[in-house]
Amino acid sequence: METTNRRKILLAFDGSEQSLEAVRYISTILPPEKTDMVLFSVGTGFPEVFWDMNNNPLYRSKKPKVMGWLADHQLAIGEFKEKALKILTDAGFLEEAVCVKTQTKRAGILKDIIQESYQNYSAIVVGRSGVSRLKDLILGSMAPKLADKIKHIPTIIVGGKPISRKILIALDESIEAMRGVSSAGALAGHCDPEITICHCLKLPAMSRIAKGQSDTTEGGQDWREYNENRFRPYMDEAAQRLVDAGINADRISRDFIAVKGNAIHKIIETAFAGDFGTIVVGRREVISFTQEHFRGRASEKIIKSLNNMAVWVVS
Repeated sequence: METTNRRKILLAFDGSEQSLEAVRYISTILPPEKTDMVLFSVGTGFPEVFWDMNNNPLYRSKKPKVMGWLADHQLAIGEFKEKALKILTDAGFLEEAVCVKTQTKRAGILKDIIQESYQNYSAIVVGRSGVSRLKDLILGSMAPKLADKIKHIPTIIVGGKPISRKILIALDESIEAMRGVSSAGALAGHCDPEITICHCLKLPAMSRIAKGQSDTTEGGQDWREYNENRFRPYMDEAAQRLVDAGINADRISRDFIAVKGNAIHKIIETAFAGDFGTIVVGRREVISFTQEHFRGRASEKIIKSLNNMAVWVVS
């Protein structure tokens, strides 16, 4: 199999239905002829304390339940593998391009996934919600943590059942946002998706209007026109990067949105209203403690708002 220009994608799974939806999503958004998939699962195994249950009357009666849960979990993992492979092969992935990799927990599920992500992957994919109620096995609860910890490759978090292949890229002047553009082009460009590049324009403070001041720039231009013109070079560069990645220029649109309040809420509203299946956001590395504590990271807010949508977090 030719390996030139192929992308290797890590999909962390726990056997849940949401993990399976992540497989379905990625099978429609990435080109099968250019993608190698690694389905990765970290299991708990049987720790030594488990075998000591027989010697402890307090836990002896609970052992059958634990054994039953572990057996059910392993069965779910086996069924997941079969279903995932069928989804990918039906989408055009060759069987040799799909690898299932499982390992017993070492440093912890989160740390094990992060460590695996350094093995020459182009992106990591995870479902927003998991299958287990046990603290260290809830893969879904790890999704925001993975997005926060993994900064060397894009983190793709899938919520619900994304159907639309339309992609909304939230663009600002940050390096991370432009990297998000490049990631979308590199990973999904060969599928020629419909992409909208979106930039939020923060409306002037109402205090200016209350004082009767004209909502214009010093040069007399309308406020919106001035700010759109100022940002247009970033839009042009982003669009050119997508075209260079193989996306038809006719499939790329640009949108300026005037925002009075929270820009993140506006991006989410725009995505839902426009029937987008994917939001791409860049994460700023420099963020004050006040912003992080009281407002939260933009990507985390979007992740929590996912409903039949996927978000790509790019550093």
